[in-house]
Amino acid sequence: MVTLERKAYMNLKNKIITLLEQNKYTYKELAEHLKISEAELDHALETKTLEVRTLELISKELRIPLYSFFRDPAEMEKILSPDKQRYYDVNIWSDQEVKYRTEITKLKEELEKLAIEAKNKDMLIEALEGELKKGWAK
Repeated sequence: MVTLERKAYMNLKNKIITLLEQNKYTYKELAEHLKISEAELDHALETKTLEVRTLELISKELRIPLYSFFRDPAEMEKILSPDKQRYYDVNIWSDQEVKYRTEITKLKEELEKLAIEAKNKDMLIEALEGELKKGWAK
């Protein structure tokens, strides 16, 4: 018979492994990223001695909120809007990611301006074509 504590450990470890697989990482790679061995990570999860900062590192690496380890994902999807960028989707520790997101934002703004300019040019073309048709009608 598995104790409730053992189930909680397995549940958290299974959640982490599932998330790792979804992000194409391995448990070994996670342990290396945390600079601990797989055995140490197992032991910390099993004995509930995993430090909050370690769990926070895991959540940042997987780009999930810390609380998601403790809440049912199905319930969370009901609360969270899928069309909004979540605050935890940005790896603030990666200069490259910040640079890319900044560039993406600038490009999107530029596209919006170009779309407005294209619409204005289309309206000008229509007006000029209308003037041409009036001239031909005379």
